[in-house]
Amino acid sequence: MKKSIVWMFLIISLISISMSISDAKKLPDGTDVLIRGIVTVEPGPFDVNIIFVQDESAGINVYLKGGYFEKVKRGDLVEVKGYLWTHRLNREIVVSKNGVKVISSDNELPEPLKIKTVDINDESLQGLFVEVEGKVVSIEKGDTRKIYIDDGSGKGMVFIRENTGILTSYFRVGMKMKVKGVLGRYQAFFELWPRGMEDIEAGDVFPPEVGSVFLKNNKVYVVFNEPVDSTSVNDNKTVRISNVEIKGHEMFFNNRVIILDAGVEKPEKIMIRFIRDINGNKMGSKILSIDPKKDIFENRVLFDEGHGQQAGNADWVINGAYSKFANSIDGYVKGTKEKLSFELLSLYKVLVIPEPNKPFDKTEVQAIVKFVENGGGLFLIADHGGSDRNHNGWDSPKIFNQFVKKFGFVFSEDNIQEEPLRYIYEHYITSGVEKVGVWAGSTIKILSDKVKVLIADRFKKPFLVVSTFGKGKVVAIGDSSPFDDGTGDRNDILHNGWDYGDDAKLAINIVNYLKNDNIK
Repeated sequence: MKKSIVWMFLIISLISISMSISDAKKLPDGTDVLIRGIVTVEPGPFDVNIIFVQDESAGINVYLKGGYFEKVKRGDLVEVKGYLWTHRLNREIVVSKNGVKVISSDNELPEPLKIKTVDINDESLQGLFVEVEGKVVSIEKGDTRKIYIDDGSGKGMVFIRENTGILTSYFRVGMKMKVKGVLGRYQAFFELWPRGMEDIEAGDVFPPEVGSVFLKNNKVYVVFNEPVDSTSVNDNKTVRISNVEIKGHEMFFNNRVIILDAGVEKPEKIMIRFIRDINGNKMGSKILSIDPKKDIFENRVLFDEGHGQQAGNADWVINGAYSKFANSIDGYVKGTKEKLSFELLSLYKVLVIPEPNKPFDKTEVQAIVKFVENGGGLFLIADHGGSDRNHNGWDSPKIFNQFVKKFGFVFSEDNIQEEPLRYIYEHYITSGVEKVGVWAGSTIKILSDKVKVLIADRFKKPFLVVSTFGKGKVVAIGDSSPFDDGTGDRNDILHNGWDYGDDAKLAINIVNYLKNDNIK
């Protein structure tokens, strides 16, 4: 009994007096703590509700459940009040909305601790800002975010987290890398998390590669896997189109895209040669064919995969449980884990966002809205209320509801199940569609008369709607399961809704509707 009283007294004392991060991390889960430290990772690079804080003793992840940090920047001295928790074996302090107080700003960041590659796996260093240098020895097949480097001491993983904007296509086996970042953990994996491309120095020896070529407004767009040196682009010398003289070119999307004015409507071949990347690596000659009917802007579809689409049991990616969906689309289909920008989105006619589990930051929301406003087609796929697969306090209805009011509706955040749904109304999207199921999904509340209900449940609560905004179109549905083909990660619990009734037909109709401006 006396020991319990002493322990309670110590805890009360600790939460009223700031302690070192090292001492705080020794306490059991659920213990209230108060610490101070410098912000080494601001909100955004890892998630809008995640920061890292470090003092002279240690560093730690600070997590705001169900919200996002405001007015917290890298270099701020902050006071953090919350409780200790271990999530997926990663130690963190969980705080409420007012749990982080900024004491001062623009402080000097702690110097990164220089470690060996094998030390990435040292649990005692978790949370610290570090620097490591090594050679890329392998990149995970099927998940290029997992990059293994070795300086001879033993390999460690550099994990490229979503929202950092780091292009994983840039990295190759054999490349030398110097990486700064914080050390974290996810289950059995110890990982080094860089905050952005500025944290990586890579000894690049690989030439740029052409990712895709397409036609838009009688111009040819050449998309590269990395930025190229604009001075190496010389009309009619480094680029030739079907023996036609190029009238001019412009660079776009941080020099990752060359837009060519060819002066012809239907070029069939393009030759690209001797273009350099920003590190001076020069490509050889490459001849590409262009199909003027297929390789067009209107056939380009982008799937967002960078906002927790593989959290928990989800696998809503084009190489996972949405593979049949992607394969059914007539056109160029790509999945991206990049931070969404208007420049990226403007390279595509249709954006599909399947059940996000990480919220979009303000610039991404602005990009999505601007994309639709300028004529883009947006397909939002939500799930039922409470479908928080990564336990960060955000589910897809809540995430979408941060911005969909602009389109005239919100997700109800409820939970319905019905197969088949009772009410299907006439529209291009529902042409040939008679049987659609929902397996735990959200209904939708209509806020504007510009929104049309296409499918509703037995209580006539909307489940699938279509809206317009500016020059663009929006389709929203309340469940991800209809397009799940059951072919994702074998460890996930998936539901094969793709082969149920007319779910597949519905998906194809939606994309075709969004691709075609002439269909109202």
